[in-house]
Amino acid sequence: MVATWKKEEVSGLVKRISGHKVVGVISLHSMPSKQLQMIRRKLRGEAEIYTAKKNLIDRAFEKTNLKDLSKYLQGPVAIIMTGMNPFKLEKTLYDYRTKAPAKPGSIAQEDIIIPAGDTGLPAGPVIGDVQGAGIKAKIQGGKILVTEETVVAKKGERISDKVAVVLTRLGIEPNEIQLKLTAAHENGIVYPYDVLHIDEAETLEKIAKAYRSALNLSVNAGIFNKESMPYMLQEGFNKARNLMINAQIVNKETVGIFMARADAQAKALKSALPPELSAEEKKE
Repeated sequence: MVATWKKEEVSGLVKRISGHKVVGVISLHSMPSKQLQMIRRKLRGEAEIYTAKKNLIDRAFEKTNLKDLSKYLQGPVAIIMTGMNPFKLEKTLYDYRTKAPAKPGSIAQEDIIIPAGDTGLPAGPVIGDVQGAGIKAKIQGGKILVTEETVVAKKGERISDKVAVVLTRLGIEPNEIQLKLTAAHENGIVYPYDVLHIDEAETLEKIAKAYRSALNLSVNAGIFNKESMPYMLQEGFNKARNLMINAQIVNKETVGIFMARADAQAKALKSALPPELSAEEKKE
C-alpha cells in the first residue's frame, strides 16, 4: 500500500506542474546547498525549483503526460517549473553560475594559479600546508608570503587534498558551478541540453563567418544585392580609373594622379641634375 504522504506529495507536484507551461529537469551534481539556495533566491518570481524522490517525480510526470522527461532523471536531480521558454530558462541558469570552493579529487576547470605576494595568512604551522602544496613561501613581517607564482593544478588535473586545503585557507574558489538544465518540456516537445545550450560568442562568430562567406560569394559571382552592390561598384570604379590612367585619359578622377606623378618625376629629375645646373637654377 502506498503511503499517504507519497500520494499527497505526488498530488501537490502534479498541481505545480500543471500550473506552468515549461517543466524541466536540472542536475544537482556537485551543487552545494548554499549555492542552490542562492540561485533559488535569484529565480524567485521567475521559476520554481522543486526537489523530491525520483520515483515520486516520475509518477507525477506520468500523471501530467510528461513521461518523456523521465529518462533524464539520472543522478541527483530536481525539477524546475517556469513561464519562460526553455531557451531563455537555460540562458538564465547559465548566467546565474557561481564560484565554489575546490573539493579534493575534483577536476580543475582552468589552470589554478597562486600569485606571488602576501597571502594575508598569519605566520604559523599553516606555512607547512602551503609549502606542502608545492607553493614557494616564507614568513615575512609576521605574514606568509608567496615568493613565486605557482600553478598548483593545471586544467583537467585532479585537485589534491593538500591543494584543496590551501585554496580554502586562501579564500580561492576556482570552480564555477551552475544548475544544468538537462532537458525541458514545452508544448509537447522535449528539448535536451545540447539543443538548449547556445554559446553566444561562438554563435555570433559563426553568423559573422557565414555572412563574410556569403558576401564574398555574391561579389565574386556577380550577384547584385544591397550587401554586394557597394563592393561591386567600388571594384568597377577602381577598374575604370585604372583603365583611364593607363590610357592617359585626363578627367577629375585622374588629374590628381597625373599631377602627383609629374611632380614626383620633376623632383627625381632635379635630384639627378649636375651641381652646377642646380646652382644656376637657384640664381634664376
